[in-house]
Amino acid sequence: MIISIICRLLILYDHEIIEGSLQRPQREFMPTSFLELMELLSYVATVIGIPLAIMTFITQERKERQAEQEEIYDKLMDHYAEIQEKLFEYPELDQHDTPPTDQEAYRRQRILYEMLVSLFERAFILLYGETDPAYTRMWNSWLDYIDSWASRPNFRALLPDMMKGEDPDFVDFMIMATGMELKP
Repeated sequence: MIISIICRLLILYDHEIIEGSLQRPQREFMPTSFLELMELLSYVATVIGIPLAIMTFITQERKERQAEQEEIYDKLMDHYAEIQEKLFEYPELDQHDTPPTDQEAYRRQRILYEMLVSLFERAFILLYGETDPAYTRMWNSWLDYIDSWASRPNFRALLPDMMKGEDPDFVDFMIMATGMELKP
């Protein structure tokens, strides 16, 4: 494509069009002055440079978008890993079917659940509704985490109280995901 454009420019530049013939003009094309040579080079630079610049720009945009996606995923997963570490550090908090036996364990479990809700809200705001397939895959992973935690009785018991002050769209999503009556 680029070669055909350059050829057309050369033919137009040469100002010799032979009607009804596809043969090359008899005169050899050779710029006769430095100015004509510079003009020819500017045409070549335009024909090659602009498409090359556009392709470079598109490639860079894709790389930046991919780096942004990886950064979002890594940050969210780092926060989730911190929560998991807390569960290993305090195994009594990892009991989600029966209420904690003492006030301190209850307080810690509530803080842990608040951290989870905050993380789920952040994932919702950053990923939910995105049309890019990479964001959709990330969101589906977080949806699995939300579903897993929402099925645990202790988490469900505290969820209505933890939704107070949260993003209204996130609360609407959690109503749909859990089937519970929740209010922002």
